[in-house]
Amino acid sequence: MIETFDIAGYCRISVDEEQDRDNTSIENQKAIIEDFVKEKFPGSSLTFFEDRDRSGYTFEQREGYQKLRKGLLNHTYDILVVKDFSRFSRRNSKGLGELEDLRDAGVRIISIGDGIDFPNDDQWLNIQLRFLMNEMPVTDTSKKVRAVVSRRQKDGKWICAAPYGYKVNARQEFEVIPTEAEIVRKIYELYIDGWGYKRIANYLTDEGIPTPRMSERERKEAEGKEYKRPVKAEWAIVANIPGRRSTARM
Repeated sequence: MIETFDIAGYCRISVDEEQDRDNTSIENQKAIIEDFVKEKFPGSSLTFFEDRDRSGYTFEQREGYQKLRKGLLNHTYDILVVKDFSRFSRRNSKGLGELEDLRDAGVRIISIGDGIDFPNDDQWLNIQLRFLMNEMPVTDTSKKVRAVVSRRQKDGKWICAAPYGYKVNARQEFEVIPTEAEIVRKIYELYIDGWGYKRIANYLTDEGIPTPRMSERERKEAEGKEYKRPVKAEWAIVANIPGRRSTARM
């Protein structure tokens, strides 16, 4: 008979990670934890707790974690699973102290990205090093990105920005932008006629055609959203011109 457990998954994202939300989002953390639990603990229950826009340097101001902590200490849950220890804590001393308190209460803690199952595996030195690294500005970004990309690939999702001429709609499907589609067709016509990249870029600029970033900003602002990325009015030879970068055929 397969042993089952009551498992708690914890997810957190802070304000200062706004620019990296694709890699650290609550939704991606949950997806990674769900996949792990299904594979390693089939038949077990999984309950999520989360904190949005909460710093990893303190536990006291995290409402989700405080609720989770009560459940762990009163043995409502057997195992705590996090995507990686940076979601649990970014403060070395407090994070290690909290981890010891949970261990002493009989809680098993698994950090997927760090490959640690504590205290089943006696890796205290490794854990200390992980917490020390998480307290520093430099993080293990490449591993986090690979985990998210792998998850999106399994779901059959597009893992890059939508190509010029398309947008990703609310159903997470590509949708053609008619005005940009006409520009794409014009670019291909000029390219087939023998125009070079620089000549095409200069032509688009001289005609006052909005660059991809300009078009993106206009769409975001029309939706009432703030757009912070830098925008230039001049087309560049690397910007969505056939032969340089992928341009949508329509």
